[in-house]
Amino acid sequence: MNVKAINNVSFVNFEGKTKKSENRKQEHDYPQQTDPASKNSARALRNMMYGLMLLGASVGAGSLTSCEDWGPHASAHAEAWSWAYGIGGGCDKNDTTIIHDTIINTIIKPIYVKEYPFHLADSIINQGLNIGVELDGPVPEDDNNDVAFVASKAHNRYDDKYYETQVDSVGTNRNRLALVTKVLDFYEDPENPKTSWIRTEVSDVPGKGIKLTRYMSNSAKKPEEWQWNYAGYEIRTNNRNGQTNTKSVFDNNNELIWKGEYRRGENPGTFMYGTFVYDGNGDPYLDEDGEPQKAYYDFDKAKMWSDRVTLEKIPTGTSSTFVD
Repeated sequence: MNVKAINNVSFVNFEGKTKKSENRKQEHDYPQQTDPASKNSARALRNMMYGLMLLGASVGAGSLTSCEDWGPHASAHAEAWSWAYGIGGGCDKNDTTIIHDTIINTIIKPIYVKEYPFHLADSIINQGLNIGVELDGPVPEDDNNDVAFVASKAHNRYDDKYYETQVDSVGTNRNRLALVTKVLDFYEDPENPKTSWIRTEVSDVPGKGIKLTRYMSNSAKKPEEWQWNYAGYEIRTNNRNGQTNTKSVFDNNNELIWKGEYRRGENPGTFMYGTFVYDGNGDPYLDEDGEPQKAYYDFDKAKMWSDRVTLEKIPTGTSSTFVD
């Protein structure tokens, strides 16, 4: 997801900071080609699969910028072929969001992943739909599900933060969905928002919903692996009532510290989200009584993107089109 804005600019996962406010309520087997790939080809495939970054990604010398670039014909000089899921439909998805006087142009680029947890996409998308988040793309089906969660966005009106989340190929497999959220903080300086990041690893909790393990970083650029700070996790449950989803919050010591919900707003794309307030190290702020501080955030501009994907044969080897 590339972000361009005139002023220098997981729904899935959100974090906040303390401020005074009168309104706050304190492994799949894939078919192989007949001719086995060489070791170099296999290594190139692995590098491609796990090396592509979603936020601000480029693929080799260029980017997948049009539908015509998608698919096997994009490189005719590959030494071997392999299989991967194509997410994003082969076309850039474009979206515009206005925060104050800043126009944020979002470009969501298609990617390949070796495996994808469709059951987790089902949960994420339907939890969003349950509280009124707009979906651009297909809704997962009960049988033969081939719908992927691709990206999402939301604006926190309480803290004046804008969140953009997209699937990260690094860490995504058949049992886990890795997401990276870029956070733009407009509160102190609307013309020069600060940047921070959230990494979320989504997994299944049978009978309860999904688990979102969170890591945070105040890095200006997408963090390196060592820059993430563990911030605990949440268990989220779809109440399937068209109004609320329930969540249980665990701190970075893995202790249950709060149960709450996020609730559908009056207008489409709006919702209220109750959570603890964390600092940059992933520790919850404490109130005057030494208790973790809670806040209810008012969100708008919430939207999700999904895509119906297929298993694609992709070139590997020496081609620079797909290997970064």
